[in-house]
Formats: sequence, C-alpha cells, structure tokens
Amino acid sequence: MQRAFTTKYNGRTNVLKTSVGICLPHTPEQALATKIDIKQYLAIWDTGATGSVITKKVADDLNLKPISVKEVYHAAGKSISNVYLVNILLPDSVMIPNVQVTEANLTNDKTPENEQTQVLIGMDIIGIGDFAVTNFNGKTMLSFRVPSASEIDLVPEAKEHNVLTTGNRQQRRALLAMQRKGQKLF
Repeated sequence: MQRAFTTKYNGRTNVLKTSVGICLPHTPEQALATKIDIKQYLAIWDTGATGSVITKKVADDLNLKPISVKEVYHAAGKSISNVYLVNILLPDSVMIPNVQVTEANLTNDKTPENEQTQVLIGMDIIGIGDFAVTNFNGKTMLSFRVPSASEIDLVPEAKEHNVLTTGNRQQRRALLAMQRKGQKLF
C-alpha cells in the first residue's frame, strides 16, 4: 500500500519542516491492541544527513533506552551518541516503523521551546520513498510517498516546454503531431 503526504508552505522556505510523531517501536497488531503513546515534535528534512536524529528531550519524553552507541560526524566534528529504536509517524499517518535514530542537539537555546526542532528526518527515511520539493509561484511544497512508485524526471517536460515556447515552427509541429499520437519526443 502506498502512503503519501504533501506539505505546502505560505512562501518560499529554506528549511523544510513538518510535524512528526515519535513512539516506541510496535507492530500494527500491537497498535490495534493497545493505546500507543505518540508524541508530536517539529522535524526538519535534511537530504545531507545519512540518518535520522532525535534530541535528548525526545528520548527523555518517551523514556527511551539506548540500543547501542555510535560515532557520528557533524558540523562540530565527531562524537559518540546514543542510538534508539522508534517508530516515526509522518504527516497524514505515514508510519515508518523500527527506525534507528541517533541522539544529537538540534536546538538553539535562543529559539522558543515550541519552535525548537526535536527531530531530523534523514536519507534513511527519505531514501525509501519518492521525495519532491517545488517552488512554483514562490510557494514551497514538499511531497513524499512510500514506497517509491516511479521516477520523477523533470527533463522531458522542460524540453517540451522549450520547444513549444522557443522552438522553430517545424519543431513545434513535430512535437504536437507526436503528442496527438500519444508519443513522446523526449
């Protein structure tokens, strides 16, 4: 089954943020049998991060116990960090089960607590689905789907647009004739 969500921002944004839920790892059967405590946090999406991250606050809120430790590399150098196992609930109930997350500091002490980022979604999650960011009409939109269902290739559409808007008459006619036949030129 495919699951997906889209987040639209009021204008252009340089930081992709969504609300996510974090809970102890459980199976769908356990979720139906018991009430699962899911806590909501602000998350950033970071294609430059290989793995997902939570803060100490999240670990403390959920009373998480480390499953291991590992050496992590970050802007300040490297350090040894706790690793936890959690389920991550993305917007529109897109559940990613059994995610190994590393503990790190993501917050700035000057940021009000209700605006602090507590979760970082890295390529371990982004890479299992289709991830697209657009900035049409000056408004950023993030869309994500799991599992991956198709390739997103913007080149053919751009080439068609360029032929239709700047190509010579012969190129435009050839493209339109192929489109009428249901064929693709690019």
